Parts: sequence; C-alpha cells; structure tokens
Amino acid sequence: MAVRRLTAFTYAVFLLVALGLTVTVFPAAGDTPWARSAPAWLVVAVPLVAALVAASVNVLALRTALHPGEGPPRTVALLGLALVAYVPSLLLGVDWLAWTAVLACFLVVVLPLRVAAALYVAGLLLQLGLWRLAGEDWRSTIFAGVSYVATSFLLAVLLRALTTYQELERARAELALAEVLRERVRVSRDLHDLLGRNLTAVSLKVELARRHQRAGREDQLRTELDEVLALSHAAATDLRALVTGYRALSLESELGAARRLLGDAGIGCEVDADPSALTAEAGPEVSEVAAWVVREATTNVLKHARASACRISAHVVDGELRLVVSNDGADAAGVPAQTGNGSGLLGVRERVRSVGGRVDVRSAAGTFELSCTVPLARPGLQDGRPTGRPAGGRTRGGRHPGGRKVGSR
Repeated sequence: MAVRRLTAFTYAVFLLVALGLTVTVFPAAGDTPWARSAPAWLVVAVPLVAALVAASVNVLALRTALHPGEGPPRTVALLGLALVAYVPSLLLGVDWLAWTAVLACFLVVVLPLRVAAALYVAGLLLQLGLWRLAGEDWRSTIFAGVSYVATSFLLAVLLRALTTYQELERARAELALAEVLRERVRVSRDLHDLLGRNLTAVSLKVELARRHQRAGREDQLRTELDEVLALSHAAATDLRALVTGYRALSLESELGAARRLLGDAGIGCEVDADPSALTAEAGPEVSEVAAWVVREATTNVLKHARASACRISAHVVDGELRLVVSNDGADAAGVPAQTGNGSGLLGVRERVRSVGGRVDVRSAAGTFELSCTVPLARPGLQDGRPTGRPAGGRTRGGRHPGGRKVGSR
C-alpha cells in the first residue's frame, strides 16, 4: 500500500512539473517568428500538442524507471525524452529547453554513474550554448543553467528515493519468503528426526510383541505393549513441541534411548561417553546438536543395516566435541544401503554446520561410520567467513597427539 501511494505521488509530481513547464512555454511561444504570422488557434495548438506528447513520453519513461520490464526499453525511453526535449524548441524557442531537466533526471537514475555524469554535464553545456546562440543575455543563460540543475536534482532525488524504497520492499518480501522456506525445512527436518526414531521403535516393539505372543510369553507381551504406548505418547509430545517451534534434546537421554532401542533389536551397543561431563564441558547448544546426531544415527542403524554391534563414542579433545557412531552389517543383503545421503543425514549435516562443525561419513568392509566434529568456541567472522578456518568453513579432522579427553570412561 505504501509503495502504491508513493508511486502515485511521484507520477503526480512529474505531471505537475510537466504542467508548469507548459505554462512557462505558452507566453514565449507567441513571440517566435512563425507565431507572428500564424492563426491564433495554431499558436495555442502547437505548444499544447507538444506539451501533451512530452508529458506522455515522460510518463512512459517513468514507468520504465519504476517498473523495469513493463515500460518501453530504457534506450527507447531516453531517446524519446531527448526528442521531446530538444526538437520542439526549433518552433517554440529556447524556453522549451526547460524540458531537458526531466531528461537529465532520468539519465541520472537509469544509466550507470559515469555515463550519466558525462551526459548530464554535456546536457548542461548544450543548454547554456543554445541559450547563448538564441541571443539571450548571460543572466538569462545562467538562470536557465541553474534551473536545469535544480529541477533535475530534485526530480532525481524523488525518483531515486522511490526506487530505493521499492528495492527495500522487494528485499523484505524475499526475506519473508526465505524465512517461510527455512521454516518449512525446519518442520520437515524435525518431523523426520523427531518422529522417525519413535516410529522405527514402535515397529520394532510391535514385532517383538508378536514374537512374545506366538511364544506365549504374556508378561513380556504386556511389557512391549506398554512401551509401544509410551512411545506413542512421546511421539505426541514431540509433535506438540514441533508446533511450538522448539524441541530440546538431552544427550544423556538420547544415549540411554539408543542403548535400550538397539539392545531390543538384538544389537550390542557400546557407549564410550559421560553425557553429564560432556554437557558441562561443551555447553547446551553443542550437546543438543550431539543428541540430534545420536538420535538420527540410531535410526539409521535400525533402518539401513543388519547390524550386530554398534559403538557410540563422544569426547572433548582440544576444544572440539568429537562424536563417532559406527556399526557393522552395512552391506547386509535385504536391507537398504547406508549411503550417508538420506534426508535424515542431510538434516544432521545442517544441524552440525549451524554450530560451525562438520560431518564425515565412511563406509568400508561392511562397517558404516558417522562422525561429527564441533568446535566448542564459535570462531569470529571476518570477511564473511570464520577466522582461523579454511574458506569452506570446515574444521581440521584428525586426532591431535596428547589430546585431553573429558568425560570418557
């Protein structure tokens, strides 16, 4: 709404300027040589038609400046302005050259600065020269030059202010769209990360319950069904957290859940980490990212491997949290391949990169390994990139000799 009002105001200002220039030209047109012998109606009609044509061309040029792609091409618009600014002066006298201020305004706004400056100065010198050639004294000539500069400057400021405001509004709309897209990515990522593990666990628990039912183990059957109910409640809680836009994970709870879930699936799980010490050392932001990695890695093992053993290791070494999840059975027949290119692992990469870390995936000899390295101290930014890092923003991998372990056991 504000842009439309400013645009309408700008059009009104340019039309008022055109009206003022027309009123100025009418008295002078009657003193030209051809007007002395021409009929009165022709003396009125010629400047009026010329003014209407000039105003129409100015409106089209203004449309080109304010709405690129909708008006005539830039070159055509400027050529039309030059024609209506200079050609009618052959009949109507040098007073008509006041229209050149409008041409100068569009030169400044539409063209690159160097080209516009050269043409602007050339137009000013031409204005002064034509006034002198017409026999006007220096006072009138200087006044024409000052009018040229003042009018073109004021119109250019108005037009530039409007185009800048339009650009700001477009940038604001693009930022709003980008924010919507980011929120969509967050929702889809959180849906996968939050519900994927729970749904996989429900499937596993239901399968175990069916085995207990076939074997007649009623107590174990009731236990598995109770856990299915608990998992469904947890999924509902996760959905409510997703709606509110925030879902905090605990590294300790995720490590415990991974151990239990993998154990229920018959996968031996070794955890080499002390989550309490890691959280105290790494801080809540980094430890929460590590919790997300553990959750997705656990889901990845259950869905894409026929594993018999899994190992989760997390340590703080030389100011970095290093988390590694490895499993066997990556090339087992009858299960999807662990490639590291799934949507879940893409979400893991986004989360780790958001805190300045990196994710590495390795698969060889039936073993799949997901590792992430996250710096505990976020580096400062210099020239748009983290200081002390390569241009790609990646941390240096590898284990430093004599690295200090915190919270390992």
